[in-house]
Amino acid sequence: MDRTMTGAILPGNSTVAFQTFPIPTPGHGEVLIRTKASTLCGSDIRAIYREHTGKGAEGYIPGTICGHEPCGVIEETGPGLRRFKKGDRVIVYHISGCGVCHDCRMGFMISCTSEHRKAYGWQRNGGMAPYMLAEEKDLVPLPDSLSYLDGALIACGFGTTYEA
Repeated sequence: MDRTMTGAILPGNSTVAFQTFPIPTPGHGEVLIRTKASTLCGSDIRAIYREHTGKGAEGYIPGTICGHEPCGVIEETGPGLRRFKKGDRVIVYHISGCGVCHDCRMGFMISCTSEHRKAYGWQRNGGMAPYMLAEEKDLVPLPDSLSYLDGALIACGFGTTYEA
């Protein structure tokens, strides 16, 4: 089986480009998600038009698969999972915090100040590809009553609003 895929990247200069990436293999506490929907938000637009590659929480790392509002179905699992299994429908919360600081333990990964905090689609590969790797702690179950597009809209916009 060919273990490569095409993903979208944001090179700046008002463009989106496509690049070939290996399909990742999940490690401990990780899942491989078959992406079903991933939307764009204002932060992605800044990266497209203004080369938003600065430092900090919203700094896009060039060459990263964009799309930090993804959802899909778990295709493969790594060892050590506690809540999810292959075939589960999931939303990927757009921020992956360290998991151990006070804010992360309270459920506010967006407020994590650790160097381990990374956003999907900006500092770690996101959902604008057929597959993406995610940590189990960053997943939210997607009920059958919601579509994958609903889940993608929830991934960043509603989560940020809720935490505010």
